[in-house]
Amino acid sequence: MSLFKSIVATAIALVVSTSALAHDPKMHAEKDQMNCEKMEKHMQMMQKMDHSKMDMNDPAMKAMMANMSKMKAMYQKHCVSSDSDS
Repeated sequence: MSLFKSIVATAIALVVSTSALAHDPKMHAEKDQMNCEKMEKHMQMMQKMDHSKMDMNDPAMKAMMANMSKMKAMYQKHCVSSDSDS
């Protein structure tokens, strides 16, 4: 049960921090102003989690996964260079 509480606490922290970034007009001005390093760290942490131990039918889990999808899209839009050749 403590793993679930930890995941929920992480999801809440991500939602709060991501929504604050997404709604600050200054953050939309230049991609360098967004904390891409922090977002990448959170995404890597979430990818390393053992999803087999999670109840994917749980509403909190569904919300966290939806928010992670939004954060990944925001990261791709603002932090991944579109002019890179790799």
